[in-house]
Amino acid sequence: MGLLTAVLALPLVGALAIGWARSREQVRAVALAASIATFAVALVVLARFQSGEPGFQLEEQVPWVPAWGVSYHLGIDGISLFLVLLTTFLTPLVLLESWEHSDRPKSYFAAFLVLETCVLGVFLSLDLLLFYVFWDLLLVPMYLIIGIWGYERRRYASIKFFLYTFLGGLLMLVGIVVVWAQTGGTSFDYTDVLGLRLDPALQGWLFAAFSISFLVKVPLFPVHTWLPDAHTEAPTGGSVMLAGVLLKLGGYGLLRFSLPLFPDAARKAVPWLFALSIVGIIYGALVAMMQRDLKRLVAYSSVSHMGFVVLGIFALNEEAVAGGVVQMLNHGLSTGALFFLVGMLYHRRHTRQIAAFGGLARSTPVYAGLFLVVALSSLALPGLNGFVGEFPILLGTFAVSRWAAALAAVGMVLAALYLLWAYQRVFHGPLRGADNEHTPDLRAREVGVLAPIVALIVAIGVFPQ
Repeated sequence: MGLLTAVLALPLVGALAIGWARSREQVRAVALAASIATFAVALVVLARFQSGEPGFQLEEQVPWVPAWGVSYHLGIDGISLFLVLLTTFLTPLVLLESWEHSDRPKSYFAAFLVLETCVLGVFLSLDLLLFYVFWDLLLVPMYLIIGIWGYERRRYASIKFFLYTFLGGLLMLVGIVVVWAQTGGTSFDYTDVLGLRLDPALQGWLFAAFSISFLVKVPLFPVHTWLPDAHTEAPTGGSVMLAGVLLKLGGYGLLRFSLPLFPDAARKAVPWLFALSIVGIIYGALVAMMQRDLKRLVAYSSVSHMGFVVLGIFALNEEAVAGGVVQMLNHGLSTGALFFLVGMLYHRRHTRQIAAFGGLARSTPVYAGLFLVVALSSLALPGLNGFVGEFPILLGTFAVSRWAAALAAVGMVLAALYLLWAYQRVFHGPLRGADNEHTPDLRAREVGVLAPIVALIVAIGVFPQ
């Protein structure tokens, strides 16, 4: 078994092993052990990865359906490497945060491990059909996580999430079949289709089929409306995986497929995607500012921040694209941590309404301090990881379009407004009410969940190399 197959299989093995666990303690121990083992193997992959080498590394390929040219083909490069590390890093933290979950724990923890396998399959697959299989399979565990363990409107949110992303995926499937037909019906392999010379008109249609699916997953305005509902109704772990990992699948798809397979169509689409990205950045920030629900505020902030990622990708120069890749990693850390923090507050107070709080910094100083660091990271304060991603995006975009860069910079200003205003209302001012006065601070396990993320937030900001 190769390293990449081990990374892919370990969470699934853990999910199966949970079936033999006899107690909640055993369920938790098996799930956490499987996720930590997966992260450990991912670190071995990082150690063996040769930085600066072109192409894919640690490849594994076995024929699957030879008659159709389908193979089990895995590989990793500089784009997918850190997204794999992000996925395997966040999953143990999600399971640790859910340590006290008591409603059907076997199914709950197994669903997250299956989700991890599916996400890793998307990042590692170098066969288009294998990629699509993992792309669609991940909808099932995420649908169950939202629909079974979510909040009041969980069924509506889970169905909306499934329909948006499944229908987008069907467009991509049509595009994959057309690309396969262009090879003479001989191969779904990424390295084979990469060299195809396609008619410009066909490129346009295929670019649209692939990119719409990816933009729904990002999500980019105006196909973003599933996201706030899914985030708001999902349990804390579901929100973290959704923001930290699943949204990155869209950006990854654009970089891996839309740009290299259909370069002429991608260049023609730049003005349109610039416009949609800027609208998403500003719209997401303005709507976030108006939210009364703290979790919904963070959800709309994702719409704004992921707009920066799409903007960087379609600036089509080294600085902006590199910034877009780094920003995907940064957003996974910062927004994932914000959802952890909001969930921890909800478990204490059973409300997310900003108006219900005030002066919490006095009763929960550790919680308030960690929340501030993460919020400053999200608004791209220099010295923290958010700045390392967004500043190169603006630099690269400025070289292409000064107006686009200037308008995108407005989103950074608005991010400071909605995050700091929310922080002020929740943590400062007079300590109002007995509930706020007696809100307990973070426990050791919760600090243990947040500390590794905060350490990376600072480390990436200080030493981005």
